[in-house]
Amino acid sequence: MDVGQRIRQARQKALKKLAVRDRSEKELRELLMREGFSESETEDAVEYARSFGYVNDRRYAENYVMSAGRKKSRAALRSFLLEKGIPAEYTEEALAEFAEDESGLIRELIRKKSGPPHAMEEAELRRVYAYLARRGFSSGDIWRELKNFQETEGYSD
Repeated sequence: MDVGQRIRQARQKALKKLAVRDRSEKELRELLMREGFSESETEDAVEYARSFGYVNDRRYAENYVMSAGRKKSRAALRSFLLEKGIPAEYTEEALAEFAEDESGLIRELIRKKSGPPHAMEEAELRRVYAYLARRGFSSGDIWRELKNFQETEGYSD
């Protein structure tokens, strides 16, 4: 197979992968390399996709923060984006545009997980705590908001 044919295949594969869902440049590079394309073929395919606006790390960061920002902490969002190879500058810009109050978000998620107002038993408190911790919220923030929730919305025993 000649070089031109391999480059066309790499470009087609890149566009196919991007048609399924948005991906970061790093993620697309890794996918193409795993498919057996050389570094030069991979770079050509990424540049090709970028030239049409099909891969855009800034847009990826903004979209991810908007979609996951109501479920995860800022720290978890930042960590995910940096792991995907999004430049820190784009990550911080996306997080700055999404000015979510984490305390309010934690309270909202507690309401979602606990159902109607009631005094939570120890097992339920641990379950809600674990749910919030998996989303990257700090231990202190979680316990503070669980205590506030119990005092203001739960029934105290």
